[in-house]
Amino acid sequence: FHPFSSGRADGDLRVDFLDVGQGDSALVTMPDGTTLLVDSGGRPSFPVTSDSARRIGETVVSEYLWWRGLSEIDYVVATHADADHIEGFNDVLRNFSVKAALVGPQTLLETRTHVETIHAGDVMRFGEVDVSVLWPPAEGGGSDNDNSIVLRIKFGERTILLTGDIEKAAERALALSQQNLKADVVKVPHHGSKTSSTDNFVLATKPTFAIISVGRNSMFGHPHKEVVQRWQSNGATVFTTGDYGTITVTTDGKDLNLETFIEYDRLP
Repeated sequence: FHPFSSGRADGDLRVDFLDVGQGDSALVTMPDGTTLLVDSGGRPSFPVTSDSARRIGETVVSEYLWWRGLSEIDYVVATHADADHIEGFNDVLRNFSVKAALVGPQTLLETRTHVETIHAGDVMRFGEVDVSVLWPPAEGGGSDNDNSIVLRIKFGERTILLTGDIEKAAERALALSQQNLKADVVKVPHHGSKTSSTDNFVLATKPTFAIISVGRNSMFGHPHKEVVQRWQSNGATVFTTGDYGTITVTTDGKDLNLETFIEYDRLP
């Protein structure tokens, strides 16, 4: 039972970076209403006892989708196989109708949902929005983290970059690829780990907003202080889901707006 019906398409591109603790999940809503759920949160890589961590796909992701009035998701994207990115799909795929799951060349997702593999060079078009796959290459990108799908979402004059957990090797390859990495908003790679956010990658993307999906008290020490400072020194305002809750970015292709569940004092 869904007490709210999903709102009509309003012509804006919307990305909600969900507060899933130590994990990643972002709901992309296209101007025409098409939805992409990029990752779904889940457990970190070692055992924990918290039920909310085990069932983040039910208690956070599904609850948010229901709150939005959704009974179906057009596409889910598993950026890579780490549990804190894909475990929540167990609940999401049970609770919602999904047209297709999109995965990288080296990612296996056990589901009855139709699965399609995407890789660098692929472009998906949703009305006026282009979603370009920048990484990984068809043969894979190296380590599990460096196999993460990287998506560039472009609508009018605005661009949002979703980076999964890529680390130094993938960042270096992307920076050398001559692809346009400049973005207004970047989902910071690997929760702000010091294994990512290299100088050249930060300089190449140079966003207005850098969003870090991370728990408020990360057991891994994320985000690393030097990483936050690196993004800030390149002109980005940094927001973490642990501090601000769900972070919502909207744009009509020209104006760009950012709202947080927990209020911040002001934007510079």
